[in-house]
Order: sequence, then structure tokens, then C-alpha cells
Amino acid sequence: MKLDTLMEDAKKNKYVILSASELEALLSNSEVLKEEETLISDKIRLLNFKDELLIQEKTDNDEFLIRLIKSEKEAENFIQNRLEIYEKMWDGCGCKVEYY
Repeated sequence: MKLDTLMEDAKKNKYVILSASELEALLSNSEVLKEEETLISDKIRLLNFKDELLIQEKTDNDEFLIRLIKSEKEAENFIQNRLEIYEKMWDGCGCKVEYY
């Protein structure tokens, strides 16, 4: 799928599932504004693609997701929330991330 088509899908849906090759293309055509290692589920990234902000993460089903985000502040809150959940998971809380 072309990156512009992925962006159109991201504007219409809560999230878009990417293949590994689509993720690679997106990463090579985006500016990585923030990247955090989750220690459980790969990295979570804030990307700038053609002046659109995207969160990219990997699910527990090994799917790569992107979702449009409105602002850097919203992105920071989203990433911090995810990292807190992953930290609790690391401590054995039995909680799960709601990706979908």
C-alpha cells in the first residue's frame, strides 16, 4: 500500500495495521520525533509524516499499528500512558494494552 493511501486510511480509522515493508517505508520517509523502548512490545514512536503526527507501535499480536494524533502534547500523554502500562506489565500486574 502506498504511504499516501495509508495516511488517508489513518484519517478515516482509529488505527491502521501496517506490514513490515510498509512500516519500513513509513520510517524512511518520516521524521522520528520520539522513540521509546517498551521492553515488552518493541518501540513506540512519534512520527512526523508530511506534517501529520502519527503514533506507531507494535501489538501483542505482532502487528504494526499507526494512529493519527492531533498534537505533540496528546502524543506525549499517549506515549506516557503506554509506558506506564508496560511498566506495570513488567511488574506482573496482569494488565493488557488496549491497542484496538
